[in-house]
Amino acid sequence: MQTSRTVPIAVYWAYSGVHTALGNSRLMDKYRLNTKDEEDRKNMVSKRAVILNVLMQLAALALLTMVPTTAAKADGVSRTAAYLTAAARIAAAVLVFDAYRYAWHRLAHLNRFLYRHLHPWHHRIVVPYAFGAIYGHPVEVLIADTAGASLAVLVTGLLPSSPRATAMFLTLCTVKAIDNHCGVCLLPRRLQSVWNGAAYHGVHHLPRGVRYNFSDLFFVTWDHVFGTHMPYAVEERPGGDGLVLKPLPPPKNN
Repeated sequence: MQTSRTVPIAVYWAYSGVHTALGNSRLMDKYRLNTKDEEDRKNMVSKRAVILNVLMQLAALALLTMVPTTAAKADGVSRTAAYLTAAARIAAAVLVFDAYRYAWHRLAHLNRFLYRHLHPWHHRIVVPYAFGAIYGHPVEVLIADTAGASLAVLVTGLLPSSPRATAMFLTLCTVKAIDNHCGVCLLPRRLQSVWNGAAYHGVHHLPRGVRYNFSDLFFVTWDHVFGTHMPYAVEERPGGDGLVLKPLPPPKNN
């Protein structure tokens, strides 16, 4: 049980650490959406402040798996069936949390009070980077992440029946948040119309895209369905040193 609680936290620092190490090497330069100079110059919050904020959030994340568990006995149930049940619940939790995050994210931008007092914290990181993926105002973190993830695991039955599956779900969400903020575009173009990634979410962090592309975890379908999608192009940076995002005009019915 203790291990289950610490897995998402360990994965956050390990995975974001790998991204950071690769980002500081020449290996990923041709895939970077922003230069290191832009990352250092444009962001409005220090990395020290980001680290302290993220540590606080990860502590709250650990609380989700501290709910007393009542794991069902496996009498008469094969291991395969138990795994399939857990996988189905994780998939359902992903859908619930993804929809919740889209709804909250859109509200946080369109409601003047929320956008003025809560959500701007996250947009202090103008040029996203891996370990700043979940940086935000503590109150918004409580509403968007802690409450949203809690709703997903409780509605789908992950908790209190399966703390390990809950840890896996939280780990998946953690990895996806890092991927979306890592600033490195590795997702094939054919998948970008369905699956979120650094380029899609990077558009949202641009001044022109701030009222579009609210999907911020797994699927971008929500934006297409509710008319908040902004198309974009990913082009080679002049000189061939990386990539550049170019938002395109959204459909006129937006």
